[in-house]
Amino acid sequence: MDSRVEPWSRPAHRPSGPSNREAAVLLVVCADDEVLTGLDLTGVVPAGAPVDALDVRLHRHSENPEWVDGFRSGPLRDLAARELPDLRLIDDATCCYSIQVRRPDPADLTHLQLAWAVAAAASRAGATAVLDVIAHDWSLASSIAALDPHRPFTVLREISVVAESEETPGFGHAVHTRGMLKFGRPDLVMGVPQDGIGDAAQILNHLAGMLAEGHVLSPGQQLRINGERALTIVPYTPNDLVPDVQLIGEGLLITP
Repeated sequence: MDSRVEPWSRPAHRPSGPSNREAAVLLVVCADDEVLTGLDLTGVVPAGAPVDALDVRLHRHSENPEWVDGFRSGPLRDLAARELPDLRLIDDATCCYSIQVRRPDPADLTHLQLAWAVAAAASRAGATAVLDVIAHDWSLASSIAALDPHRPFTVLREISVVAESEETPGFGHAVHTRGMLKFGRPDLVMGVPQDGIGDAAQILNHLAGMLAEGHVLSPGQQLRINGERALTIVPYTPNDLVPDVQLIGEGLLITP
């Protein structure tokens, strides 16, 4: 049986432009104590994964309390309260690991496979919770520990689609992605009425899948949805009429 881990490909990849936008993944793993005493990635990452770009660091609360507490306070704590069964999973942590990989406009997604493999190793060794910082998503360490290195790529596992509860006059509810920086692509934003949130989420999920495959969206580009509805891509620039949804990195606004 062939046990090689196949790389997550980007079949539609083409360079994102002269600047070649950087793709970045950052995972924060909470633990009660140091759990990673060694790291063996044999058989859990594809050949050619960018191990030279892997940056794993241990952050002890006793040495850097502001860094550790920054991931379990404010909006990220509110998020943890919704996504984790018990806040003690992060509150009792005496340290965290940061797992970061950066690559210029990668032609595949092996950097993601690499980062998750390290997080899975830490989770199996005794970590308690894992935060995907770019996508704003908490997971139980037990679910990360169980990740199959041979699993197929799923864009919905790598991003979040968020509908803001507050409506902006003249814009509507902001529905947007978080996590597209992991592919070296901008996050996507739409403004819709309350009854359009579901449709907007479906459109963003579809476009996010295209961008993850390597497609590029640019300002001025027009999209046709279901052969009928035409949408236009414009730069996302928060102002008095367009709400600031605090994206990490660049954004594109999709307008009717």
